[in-house]
Amino acid sequence: MFKAEVSKRSKVILFTLLIILNIVLRIPSIPHEKGGDSFFIHSLANSITTFGMAEWWINWLSIFGLYPYSYASSVPFALSGVGQLTNLTGIHMEIVILLFSIILGLFSIFVVYSLAGTICNDFLFKYLMSLFFSTSQAIMTFSTWEISARGPFLILFPLFLFILLKDVQFTKKFVLIFIISLLLAATHHYFYFVGLMLGIYIIFFKFINIIQLKYQLSWNKSTSILYFITIVLLFMIPFFNKSMITAGSRYDWVIDLIVINIRYLGPSIIFSVGGLIYLLSWSHKKDEVWYILLALMVFVPFAYDQKHGVFTLALFAIFLISVGFRNLFNRPTTEYQKIHVFFIIGTLLVCALFTSYYNNERTGGSESHWYMSETAYTTAEWTNAYIPENANGFGDSLEIWRIFAQSDAHPRITTKSAANLAYGFVDEADIEINSVSPFSINFYYDGPYSLKKGTTVWGNVKWFFELNDINDGRAINIIERYDAKYIFNDIHSPKPIMGSIRYEKNLIYESGRIEIWEI
Repeated sequence: MFKAEVSKRSKVILFTLLIILNIVLRIPSIPHEKGGDSFFIHSLANSITTFGMAEWWINWLSIFGLYPYSYASSVPFALSGVGQLTNLTGIHMEIVILLFSIILGLFSIFVVYSLAGTICNDFLFKYLMSLFFSTSQAIMTFSTWEISARGPFLILFPLFLFILLKDVQFTKKFVLIFIISLLLAATHHYFYFVGLMLGIYIIFFKFINIIQLKYQLSWNKSTSILYFITIVLLFMIPFFNKSMITAGSRYDWVIDLIVINIRYLGPSIIFSVGGLIYLLSWSHKKDEVWYILLALMVFVPFAYDQKHGVFTLALFAIFLISVGFRNLFNRPTTEYQKIHVFFIIGTLLVCALFTSYYNNERTGGSESHWYMSETAYTTAEWTNAYIPENANGFGDSLEIWRIFAQSDAHPRITTKSAANLAYGFVDEADIEINSVSPFSINFYYDGPYSLKKGTTVWGNVKWFFELNDINDGRAINIIERYDAKYIFNDIHSPKPIMGSIRYEKNLIYESGRIEIWEI
């Protein structure tokens, strides 16, 4: 595909600079852990450390988060393990998450470099793919003082593809694929894409290649034109049938889709167009290149899923970006050589600044609550010291759930799903389930079982806060049911029941935004 000689000294310098850049970009400008799901996983990791096991495991499918009141387990277990190793040094889980996410970010450099090597053994291409992948917001978001199931999956997914495409003995490949597949299944529900990639691999390498050799077919200009038409049609299908457009104008949806992809992939996304055109015009493509292009074709319709689409397409888009940007280095020496060099350096600087800005700032509605406030952190420190172990409480805002995780469950606060089961708010004997049809989309999002319709813990607590009187029989029943001793009130989220609590109960803590009432 490309040909360029780079000295060993230059390779060492470039890799050193890339590692430094990744560390610098991940140095937090905020005082505490960020995100929402991060604190949920934080609380699950705490429960493993506290109880010595995953209390949300009530079925073998619970390991993979495919059973009611469960969650994919690999990340909470990894965090708990690292946290227990660092307990002797007094490092809190919050700092463990910071270090863990930075290590994940650095690991993404090397795993994508290895994958790129199976596609094209050119240092600049491999280096650029590592650069754009590891510093894209799609990866940075989940590897900068925030832990999620999505981030580790996105970083481990290239390792799966590397093993799949690497020319190794079949037995070794089978064992390694089986191990990494289990790990990915226990990491995130994106695991279904692993099966999709395996299917494409089998179809392409075992059937299409056999037919190609038998009939001496070649990938020519007509094949590339057919590919381009097919990928455009596949992209347009969700637009016309609105299968992934859940609300509003389909045109606004496409505009939002473009904005979201630029937000998470950066301004370098413009080079993906040149990368695709170059690959389709190149007549001697390796099988690995065609494999990636076929996978891209299958994944394109998922772009309309504005919550997950950009992440499922990120690796393939960055592959195209790397190809397109790598071509800039192929220009012959001209009178405009200095301008050309400045353009390359300027583009890389713009991409780094773009990532740095979005890694350290938020805009719009998320601006005010994207990380744990100092008030919430101080409250968590106080509750950890002064609220007894195994005490229960209610609270229904994100900031209070953050306190629950940061305080090592002093007290235990009702949150959602697996955490409610892990901390004893749900009795395993009370869980009633229904089977879900494999032909239902919920089968793939939530698993083969669902809860029977009824009021959940979250539903009960939300209803409790909507009542007007703490002495209401319904409020008393909910308090007794969950043995609640404390009410956490976020004054930024006013609730009807707080009016009566102020007259009936004792305020034991106040920090401006957070109030704790003993009931």
